[in-house]
Amino acid sequence: MKLIFQELLDQDVLYLLALLCLAMFLDMVSGMIAAKVTHEFTSKIGINGILRKVSSLLLLLFFLPVSLLIPLKAGIGLLYTFYLSYLFMEIHSILENYQKMGIDAKWYQDFFKTIQEYLKKHR
Repeated sequence: MKLIFQELLDQDVLYLLALLCLAMFLDMVSGMIAAKVTHEFTSKIGINGILRKVSSLLLLLFFLPVSLLIPLKAGIGLLYTFYLSYLFMEIHSILENYQKMGIDAKWYQDFFKTIQEYLKKHR
């Protein structure tokens, strides 16, 4: 088992996964704070959010060994892409929570708009 994950450690994928877990935790905490501030905090919404985070984490972990089955290290490249896009989504969610709390986050809207325009041009 140690040999299997040695290749992933060499590619720093597990560090990216740890960063993703941290972002998920920050998103969950900032979401709870935003819900308290906006008086939208219910146990049903909180439990659904926690279940989504847990299922997402299980999916992220599932693709670790699957990425090693794809030949020519293409699986690790796909795993990086998947993890980075998921990290991007988590950061977007954190910034949305900050905006709900009343923190000015106008700069991130411009940033995401620029990225969306870039991706549309290069498809």
